[in-house]
Amino acid sequence: MRVAVLGAGSDVGRVISHAIISSGLLSEEDELVLIGRQGGKSAFIVRGMAEDFAEAFPERGINIIPSVDPSDAWGDFVIFIVSVPDPAHLTRIFHRERLAEDNCRLVKQLLPTLKVNRERIVWVIVVTNPNELVVKLLGEALETGRIVATGALVDSYRFRFEIARDLGVKPKQVEAWAGGEHGPNMLFFWSTVKVNGQPLDEEKVRKLRCPSREFFEQSKAKAFQIAEQVLGRDGLDAAYRALHPFPTEVRAVVKSYLTHTSGAKTGGIAGQAVLNLMRAILSDEPVLLCAQTFSKFGTVGVPIALSRNGVILRLDILSDNEREALREVGEVVRQKIDRLVEAQESQSIA
Repeated sequence: MRVAVLGAGSDVGRVISHAIISSGLLSEEDELVLIGRQGGKSAFIVRGMAEDFAEAFPERGINIIPSVDPSDAWGDFVIFIVSVPDPAHLTRIFHRERLAEDNCRLVKQLLPTLKVNRERIVWVIVVTNPNELVVKLLGEALETGRIVATGALVDSYRFRFEIARDLGVKPKQVEAWAGGEHGPNMLFFWSTVKVNGQPLDEEKVRKLRCPSREFFEQSKAKAFQIAEQVLGRDGLDAAYRALHPFPTEVRAVVKSYLTHTSGAKTGGIAGQAVLNLMRAILSDEPVLLCAQTFSKFGTVGVPIALSRNGVILRLDILSDNEREALREVGEVVRQKIDRLVEAQESQSIA
């Protein structure tokens, strides 16, 4: 097996690369290609990473290859992490459009190189944000449906963690899925929530969930404001505690921005999402999860059954209202992506 990590030298890329090599998914003589950027700091980092991993895991017999050539991004898995710098502070939420513009240009610059290797790329797992934009650009250029992104799976893990906190149970006892946009138009699929395999009763759901989208947006804005104030005055621990009174869905969103603020980024949870997507893809039996991928709703996060045979949509696990919400969010995101791509094409022509 060959796994190529494009963007391995970034903060998140290093965590994910380490997760892959320590996961047991790679066997003797398999290849792990760590790709940095020529002329950038990551060119040195990936060389050092390769030496470090070789010394740390000699018994694995894995071929660890450092590279600064994006044409090396091919294999059974291409883990797409490459991104422009993403400032780690709360106000980054107001720069999502700038990040989208910069990463759109970056991805489009890489497309010609990636297209040359189209026949040698089996699966692509996207970590780069905005997930929906990158899935669309890569999927269309590589002419493949075998592309999934981590956003909806990460959002699902956070959703489960906060539900477990509210119910006083362990996160592993909770099943719950989230989807839509990995960003402002995130959706929480409350009809999928189960504890110890049993659906959560309607009364508990009513107490936990936000009563309306308007309430959610207002609470989220207030949570960001309070978290930022407390962070500046009392530090990170106090900022996390200040979020406790907010609803489940709000904490699932805002806490991740505090984690970015710490400088730690969110490589740990992204790494677990990448590993679980890889495990599902290597499985003979379909595994239920949520991910950004191609569907009738565009490239937003949807429930899927994933295996080595491909992607099967599992919209049947959602309620009618949740499917309608997905349709609406999918259209909003599609228009957002179209406007961005058209604006950049116009700039290029000018």
